[in-house]
Amino acid sequence: MNATTKILSILICTAFFTACSNSRHLHAGESLFKGSKVNIDDNVVSKKDKKVLKSNLIAVVRPKPNSKTLGVRLKLTLYNAAGNPKKNKGLRRWIREKLGEPPVLTSSVRLPADKDLMVNLLQNMGYFNAGVSARIDTNKRKKSTAVFDVVTGPQYTIKKAYFSKDSSLISHYIDSTFANTLLKDDAPYNLDLIKAERNRIDQVLKNKGYFYFKPDYLIVVVDSSIGDHKVNMYVRLKKKDIPEEAKNAYSIGDIFIYDNYKLRGKKNDTDKSAKIAIDNYYVIDNKNAFKPALFSRLIIVEKGDIYNVDDQNITLSRLVNVGNFKFVKSRFEPASDSLLDLYYYLTPFPRKAVSFQAGVQSQNDDRDGIDGSISFRNRNAFKGAEQFLVKISGGFDAQYSGPVREPNIYNLGAEASLSFPRFEVPFINIQTDSRFLPHSIIKLKYNFESESDLLRINSYTATYGYDWKQSARIEHQFYPFNFTYVKTDTLGNARDLSELYGNLVFNGFIIGPTYEFTYNSQVGSTKTSSFYFDGLIDLAGNVMGQLENANYQKNPKTLLGSTYAEYIKLQPDFRYYLRLSPAATIASRLMAGVGIPYGNSSELPNIKEFWAGGNSDLRGFPSRLVGPGTFNAYDHPESSYIETLGDLKLESNIELRQRIYKFIGLGLFADAGNIWLYNNNPALPGGAFTSDFYKQIAVDAGFGLRFDFKILILRLDLGIPLREPWVSENNSWVINKIDFGSPNWRKNNMVINIAIGYPF
Repeated sequence: MNATTKILSILICTAFFTACSNSRHLHAGESLFKGSKVNIDDNVVSKKDKKVLKSNLIAVVRPKPNSKTLGVRLKLTLYNAAGNPKKNKGLRRWIREKLGEPPVLTSSVRLPADKDLMVNLLQNMGYFNAGVSARIDTNKRKKSTAVFDVVTGPQYTIKKAYFSKDSSLISHYIDSTFANTLLKDDAPYNLDLIKAERNRIDQVLKNKGYFYFKPDYLIVVVDSSIGDHKVNMYVRLKKKDIPEEAKNAYSIGDIFIYDNYKLRGKKNDTDKSAKIAIDNYYVIDNKNAFKPALFSRLIIVEKGDIYNVDDQNITLSRLVNVGNFKFVKSRFEPASDSLLDLYYYLTPFPRKAVSFQAGVQSQNDDRDGIDGSISFRNRNAFKGAEQFLVKISGGFDAQYSGPVREPNIYNLGAEASLSFPRFEVPFINIQTDSRFLPHSIIKLKYNFESESDLLRINSYTATYGYDWKQSARIEHQFYPFNFTYVKTDTLGNARDLSELYGNLVFNGFIIGPTYEFTYNSQVGSTKTSSFYFDGLIDLAGNVMGQLENANYQKNPKTLLGSTYAEYIKLQPDFRYYLRLSPAATIASRLMAGVGIPYGNSSELPNIKEFWAGGNSDLRGFPSRLVGPGTFNAYDHPESSYIETLGDLKLESNIELRQRIYKFIGLGLFADAGNIWLYNNNPALPGGAFTSDFYKQIAVDAGFGLRFDFKILILRLDLGIPLREPWVSENNSWVINKIDFGSPNWRKNNMVINIAIGYPF
């Protein structure tokens, strides 16, 4: 054992044995600051409000105590375990200074300052008569807590809010919207609410042309002398402090668009010599890089409009979201006492670009490996901000774990797509003023996948549809035209099994629309909890099958000599995130997949079926080898290379994510789920969905490391099975069989996954 290994071993052992005794390293007279405790000693505050108050009051105490990881002050433990190294370099010095954290001493706590901060916070929340006393409690183990005893007194509420109106037009606009005031009768007094009301009025005026107005030009006078713990509020304009330009409402004058603006070099922000007039805009572009009509669709502000900050922000968002400009800025210039000329400066990306990508990756089938791609992009194909992309990709994927060794997968793909920043609907002109631009997309794709000497799948896809955001949180993808042809070749021994495991083989057409809806409450939210939902509807062959009265048993139908699929597929995916602290989050997912083959199909096509097991799924099982139902691929060594697929799926996951050091995080997880067949298949006994499905759930658990490098997250997970549904019902739980000391058990049960990004 070398010196470094010895030191590291000693430090790890020391960390475990000293985790509960960090205070023994302190000098005489010192104590470790554990944190703060707030006692609210009166009964005028409800339990719910007390909880909020305590959290807010503790947050103002400084300094913060040493951070905890899973309830242990790990950084402080490592700091103490490293000791006081004599050398300026080395492992102990690195652990102490990089991984460790020095103790937060009670002597650094300033109770008088913290008391003043608490009183100020309480008064800002309407507790005008609040009082705070403080003390330090130190136990025998030299650990101290700052205890604050708070008497809030009653919280003042708003009796009535008034606006002091005068004869000015600006006063009239404020008064006309004062019914929407945030200062509602009986609402608790809160300084943040007053600030929000000033900002609300400012926003109203900004949409009425008052470009130069500011919230600071408003004052809210509070009268707390009316009794009964009530206040009256009087919102007024600071007439003497408002400059003349802030009293004027402005309209938009001329609009100038510099669509090839250079950030570097000689600038001339007002050069209009090369202007082209179109729809009341002037486009200045010496290189004729964009069709001027593009800006008529992107810019919703027009000459003669009253200045409106919402319309201006929407226009800037549209110019950014079109994807052609790396820098977008605007400038207003007074043209008169009532007119503002508007200038847009747009710095485009290079029109054409070639990019290369290579690295470790995780494919959709949950295998891990290496992939690479080369792509060519034209960001302005027809001078209307159309995005043309050609991409060629290839990769190698494998997962070796457990008793079944899966085949290597080689894939090669080619894709061409053309995206228009608008709705392209035949014979219909659809305009939108949303800040999020819609995209019409044409896509052609070819994919080749080879599973060693077993299967080769060729798929050809052509799609046309629309992708648009309803808001920052809501997105829609609707592809009314989807045309896919799949050709599966069985090779070697797989030919003998293709009839038995026919759900792996599909040759024919998949024709039908898809619609996907996504809602993400995390966007723009600071709440501790958030919600994500993604729902997919996939239909195939429905109209054609009904017209031909297709039936795969009695009346099978073909298209151009090949069968076509007929099914309904639904795939809802719910996710919930709870932030426990800035460094810890609980993430959970509930996902269901329902595929109903009918008419011309007895099962879903192979590229549309569900699977279970893998690095983003059931992480304690090998990829695509769980189920269906109680079927066990391990019992079929002659076909151990197969992938078990199904028409229905149910899955649930939960994971604790804890950052332990800068870019390094720890994950503790548990997964449960399985897949099933819609129709019974004699080759897959126990695979059909029945009322006993809940007894056929596979369960695993494990832990992993996450390395957050900002541009990507590398994830290493180790999972083990806890419940194997193919074992008899009474013995399906295998927790009692866990034996980390057994090499054979480790080989057959421990699954290591390497992936990019979080699983959900």
